[in-house]
Amino acid sequence: MEYRVFLQIPDDALRRSLGEQLSAKGYSLTDDAATADLLLLDDDGHAAERCAALRVQGLSQPILLLGLAPAPARAAGADLGLAKPFRFSQLLRGLEQIGRNEDVAIGRFRLDANAREMVDDQGHSLRLTEKETAILAYLARAGDQAVGRDELLGEVWGYAGDASTHTVETHIYRLRRKLIENGGSDLLVTEAGGYRLGQSEGKAPQR
Repeated sequence: MEYRVFLQIPDDALRRSLGEQLSAKGYSLTDDAATADLLLLDDDGHAAERCAALRVQGLSQPILLLGLAPAPARAAGADLGLAKPFRFSQLLRGLEQIGRNEDVAIGRFRLDANAREMVDDQGHSLRLTEKETAILAYLARAGDQAVGRDELLGEVWGYAGDASTHTVETHIYRLRRKLIENGGSDLLVTEAGGYRLGQSEGKAPQR
């Protein structure tokens, strides 16, 4: 899908630069927020007011807010935030995430990437961190193919391939423990080539 992006960025140089890079990646730009698929805003200290104004206009498109980390951006009314400085690859991943409104099946759970939670068939909710969500979403897209530590490091953290993979291993360990505690003991599989998702239905833990 070719997403139409509305840019509301006061800095002319930044707006022009991002517009050119997004166009080169297949996105189209629009000056009309109402016709856009995604709204890309730059925080100027009044993020909450700007997000609220767009919603009052009846616009329900996903909002990515530059200049704020994910948590404060969501508190301001955006769907996702990206703190500065950022890499263009991180911006692309953010736009892809909010554009997909990712909701995928993982065992007996459904992962809602925007809400950063997994919900099972009995309505039990499992809260996730931003990185845990990104790991699961990326592994879900990989299907049955194992994803290596270097690849996860580059895709989720944006690090170069020669960086340490200890960060990945630590997050995988914590994520697996969280899944096991919530009845998903076979959902995160370690193989020689890296990690992949299992399809075990598991059992819901007693509440």
